[in-house]
Amino acid sequence: MYIKTFLIIFIITGCVPTRPPGYSEIDTSCDLCIVSGELNGKKTFFLIDTGAGVTTLDINQSKFFGFTYMDSDLKVGGFTNTVGTIKRAIGIDSIKINDTNVTGEFIYAENMTNLVRFVEGCSSKRISGIIGVPIIKREGLVIDLTNHKLYRN
Repeated sequence: MYIKTFLIIFIITGCVPTRPPGYSEIDTSCDLCIVSGELNGKKTFFLIDTGAGVTTLDINQSKFFGFTYMDSDLKVGGFTNTVGTIKRAIGIDSIKINDTNVTGEFIYAENMTNLVRFVEGCSSKRISGIIGVPIIKREGLVIDLTNHKLYRN
């Protein structure tokens, strides 16, 4: 009797699925990649954007997340053919996705009011920023849209 019980417990625990390191669910509401994370220790959501050359945070949420910003010389363009100078975020201690620290060397901040409202309206999730290609590439993030998962390679 003891051996049978042991085998059943061993089999059950051996079948428990494990998540790969850096695993996160992707919410594709609004046809975007939305992932949960943390900014300076506070829970939030981010967009994962393979078209973004920089990681940018919403300047309007700077007080809540405890960061400031200063002018920079970096100019960025958008799909609307506008070009603007964005600010450099100061005081970013950590950006995490599923407990994996993905903080990059340069993080920027800009007014994202319209984007934040759009995403919140169609997904009920308030994003705090966009994770761009430099972090995606450096951290080896693999975006699996078919299965709604984000992995760390």
